[in-house]
Amino acid sequence: MIQELANALLNQSMLLSASDIHLIPYEANYRILFRINGRLQFFHSLTLDKGERLLSHLKYRGFMDISETRKPQSGSFQALVHDNNVSVRLATIPNFRFIESMVIRVFSEQKIIPFCNSTVFHPIANQILSSAKHNTGLLLFSGSTGSGKTSSMYSLAHSLSQEEPLQVITIEDPVERPMSSFLQVQINEKAGLDYAEIIRATLRHDPDILIVGEIRDTHTAKMVIRSALTGHLVLSTVHADNTYGVLSRLLELGVDKEELRQCLIGISYQQLKDLHCIFCERKCHTLCNHLPRKRTALYEFLEKENINQFFSTTVEQTLPNNIAHQIKKGGYYGFFSPQ
Repeated sequence: MIQELANALLNQSMLLSASDIHLIPYEANYRILFRINGRLQFFHSLTLDKGERLLSHLKYRGFMDISETRKPQSGSFQALVHDNNVSVRLATIPNFRFIESMVIRVFSEQKIIPFCNSTVFHPIANQILSSAKHNTGLLLFSGSTGSGKTSSMYSLAHSLSQEEPLQVITIEDPVERPMSSFLQVQINEKAGLDYAEIIRATLRHDPDILIVGEIRDTHTAKMVIRSALTGHLVLSTVHADNTYGVLSRLLELGVDKEELRQCLIGISYQQLKDLHCIFCERKCHTLCNHLPRKRTALYEFLEKENINQFFSTTVEQTLPNNIAHQIKKGGYYGFFSPQ
């Protein structure tokens, strides 16, 4: 019964294109919520006992400690849902009563959208793609959590590899999206395999493109830059509020400004924007099938010329095609709901 319930949740999440399933304890029951197009929506509720049994079952499948309910845990497993290979990532955290909540993230190995089709404004996507073509160096992506940075890096690398055979290696914590055409390596800090250690090993594996999930500390930042300076195309993410914030963040991590000037070929900051649906009036309803894709990515791109100018003057220039301008233009074109 519990196994059928777990499978039904995964099936339903795939049908609704939900990125996450939340199992949250609430008074005397568990609430199940789906995150669809970036927003949480209530789906169902379970008794406290049934919810705890469901969590135990999922923890068992994710190779987690079922008896441990006082500490946060994480795990993962693979499943076949609607004939698609699905990677399921689990994360638990207890509340003050030591009743666990769980977030389930579902990734499926589906056809990748060509990078130039990831946004309604193709010239900006083409600009990013051109910067990466026939180039070595570091291309950084930034944006809020859930803005699609990993998908953008995968899509860009996949688009580049369609033109000629390329060895694409990804280093992630954890691997979010299974891709049979990429060599994907997962961080395992318990075994002493952190970002910096695996980057060092992968450079001996002759990559054409190296994708590093996140630059989160000084050691990783320096290893990523060293990789870019040795003739590889490196794609990675940095958490910042805007494109210039990425530069500030890297300098805070102790990265040498001259090395950045040499290796950095561009910085992309992105947001996801809901597309306008003529039948739903504003935001397209979850069950509406009018739009094949309900959101689009918007990219704000800082080119190498802008980066060098910033290092020389420390003045942040207003980019001509920034995201605010794209949203305004998209409203005129009918891509987005009128503001």
